[in-house]
Formats: sequence, structure tokens, C-alpha cells
Amino acid sequence: MKPARPPASEAREKAARILRELYEGESASRDLLAGLESESSRAQADAALTAELVLGVTRHRITCEHLAAHYFRGRWAGVRPSIRTAFALGVYQLCWLDRVPDHAAVDQTVRLAMRYGRGTADTVNAVLRKIASARGDVIARPESPDPRRYLPLNEQRGRLFNEDVFPDPARRPLEWLVAATGHPMYLVERWHRRFKPALTRQICEAGQFRRPLVLRANRTRISPEALIERLHERGLKAECITEARAVIVRGRTVTASRQTSGGTDPSEAHRPLHAADVPEIGEGLCQPQDATAQLVLASAGLEPGQVVLDLCAGLGTKATHAAECMNDRGIVIATDIDDTKLAAVAASAARLGLTSVRTTPMTALDAALRDLGRPVDVILIDAPCSNTGVLGRRPEARHRASHKHLLELVAIQREILARAAALAGPTTRMLYSTCSIEREENEEQLAWFDASYPDWHASETRLTLPGPDWDGGFFAMLERD
Repeated sequence: MKPARPPASEAREKAARILRELYEGESASRDLLAGLESESSRAQADAALTAELVLGVTRHRITCEHLAAHYFRGRWAGVRPSIRTAFALGVYQLCWLDRVPDHAAVDQTVRLAMRYGRGTADTVNAVLRKIASARGDVIARPESPDPRRYLPLNEQRGRLFNEDVFPDPARRPLEWLVAATGHPMYLVERWHRRFKPALTRQICEAGQFRRPLVLRANRTRISPEALIERLHERGLKAECITEARAVIVRGRTVTASRQTSGGTDPSEAHRPLHAADVPEIGEGLCQPQDATAQLVLASAGLEPGQVVLDLCAGLGTKATHAAECMNDRGIVIATDIDDTKLAAVAASAARLGLTSVRTTPMTALDAALRDLGRPVDVILIDAPCSNTGVLGRRPEARHRASHKHLLELVAIQREILARAAALAGPTTRMLYSTCSIEREENEEQLAWFDASYPDWHASETRLTLPGPDWDGGFFAMLERD
């Protein structure tokens, strides 16, 4: 009789539990994943591994399951989600985590699978060993890799399998995008119908990898150019992108890589950058925010002395941007249906040294506006949405995408637009924005608003599809006739 295997490591057990909760909808995925993202850059080894496994499997779950199914003997559709989670954890460690030895990835995953019985554990062991022998070493991306065999780990590196593991994109282009980039068929089909093949591939590739760190210079304290100079001195590669002059941090220079006992560790240059790696964020000189999101308020023409109402303030990224656009001379009222987020808004404003941001619970908003004694100049509606423009930063959003979920979001967005219209004065402008690239949440919402409120019109609209250095999103400036 074989001796019983000891349990899997605490980090892997915790990752498996969190992933099961995410898949079954038992956790608030955005808050959970955001906490893990923050934790992964500064935590001890076990906590960092848990964060890496949860975030990585969430992003690449569809690809991991596709690879496992390729080597699985039987009907994959009949495998329970909890067992698929174990498979995905093993595949992710074998293919993406080159610092985890093969034997550790296989052994630890088999230990996780033991809870489902010896037969399941033996199957997991067999599948993972086949994958370990079929996938090649990590290599620099070839000039023209075979898409049926090449697994990209990021924009620069990947692995070549010794056999075809993905569909032929020439014959089954949508199936290839699903399997190779990890997006559900529901989204791929939608995008293909609307944007056609080339743009659909661009969207999928943008959602496939971790996005670069993009910063918004706090222009009340530093210019984008001066921020870039400071980052260069810190050994970080940075430059301005788009008309918003967002600062993208592309990575570390070789000399800035961590020193080991054997000298410079070349793999350190490939380690993802986190906000914790940039002290200027904590010093209030900048704020993480994607270039497309920065365009929303950069295009609003805000002036010192104006009053801005942020109806969906969230953590305060756009509220603080509004204050910066007015050089902190004006009033920004930040509110949110979730009052617990307002403390984070106040903390963000304090870190950035902004005094014009006021937080107000939604229940006290009407009284706060009456006390102003003047109409609001701009109402900002950064509406809850499907996040299909930011799947590179919100990988979990792809797994909840459905027509039913989309209709629920559309209804919420219309409620918020109606509330904003009721609060608007004769000269108030409304700035509607989403992180979505879906027509129902953007252009069709404007058509509904125009029909429901005929005295309003959109003076400017902009849809941005996600690309190599920027996320996707939409905004519209609404004004009275």
C-alpha cells in the first residue's frame, strides 16, 4: 500500500480555495484580486506565491484548461469545476512559472487532487507529466512562431510545444483566439462581429497579458517630464504616451535589477512592476491610471473654480484627477453608492496633497448640493460596466461576461444617468464614461438618453479599443441644447 501523500503547501491550498470561490461567485472578485495584486509585490514568499497563482490562473484559466483537456483521456466537459481548478493550477505552474521546478508543480498539484480520490490524483499526475514533457523551455519570442504550438508567456517570451496544441487559426480563427488568448467564446464572437478579425485579435492580445504600469503625474506637484526623469534615475524605463501625456513604465534597466550572490539576476528585469516599486506614488507625485482613463478628464476642459460631482467615485481615481485638472482650485464632491469606499477617496486625496476633494455619502448628497448655493458645472458618471476594455487589468471580468450580466449593467447605468440628469442645472455638463467596449453600454446608452431626454445631446464621444500600451474605454460629453 502506498503511503499517503502529505497535503499541498499552504500557499497552493489557499490559492485553490480562493479560485474555487471566484469561480463559484462566492467572493467579491475585484476587491479580492486587487488585494492580492498589492500583496504580491511585498509579501513573504508563501503569500506572494498565492497571489501569483490566483491572479495568473484567473487570467489564463481558459488556456490552462485547454492544455489540460488536450492531454486528458476522457470527456473534459464532464470534469467538475473544482477538479478543473486543480488542473489549471498545475498547468500554470508548469508553463508560466519557470522558477517552480517541474517535480514540485506536479507533486503539489497531485496533493491538491487527492481530496477528490486516488483515481483523480493519478489522472492529474499523468496529464501534467505529459505537458511537462511536451512543452519546451522558455525562449525569446520567435519572429514567426507556429501559432498551433507557441504559448506566449508575455510579449517577449514563450514556450514551443513539440506538437500542435492549439487550433489552426487559418481554419478555426475564433477557436484559436479562445484557446490561445484565454477569452470566452461569448466575447470573441461579439468582437468579431463588430470589429472584424484584425481588431478582435488586437483586443484579445491586450487582455492576454499583465498590463504595464501607467502613471498620471500629479501636475499640481510635478510635470510628466520631471516624473519620467525621476523614474529614470531610479532605473526604470518610462516615457509619455497618448495626448493625455500618461507616463508608462516599461520595466527596469539591467543595472537596476536585483543583485544576487552570483551577480545581476537577469530574470529580475522581467519581474512585473507593481505600484509598490514606485515610491513616487506613496509620495503623492503620481497616481496609477491607464492612459485611456486619463483622457476622459483631460478632454473635459475643466477650469479652476468649477464644481465637479463624481457620482461613482469608487476609490477616487477620477475625483482626484478632476481636482488636479483644476489645479486644486475648485470643489470636487465625491460620492458612491458604497459608502465604505469614501475613506479610500479621502486617503487618496490626502496622499496627493489635494484639498478640494470632499467626500459625501449618497444619502447626504442632496443636502450637500443645496449647501453649495450654486449649480454643479460637471457631473462625472464613471459607470459600473462589464470592463471588457480593461481585461488585462481586470482578468476576472471575462469569466462573468454574459448577455444576462450585460443587461443588468445597462439597467444600472440608465438609473445613474437618470439620477445625474435630475441633479443637473441649466448649464451643467455630464461626462459619461465606461471601461467597456460594448455597444450596449456606450453608443446605445447615448441613443436611449437622447430619446429619454431630448433637450440633451452628446457634444463629443470617443471609443478606444485596447492596444499594446493602453486600455479600452468610452466617454461622451453630454450638454443641454
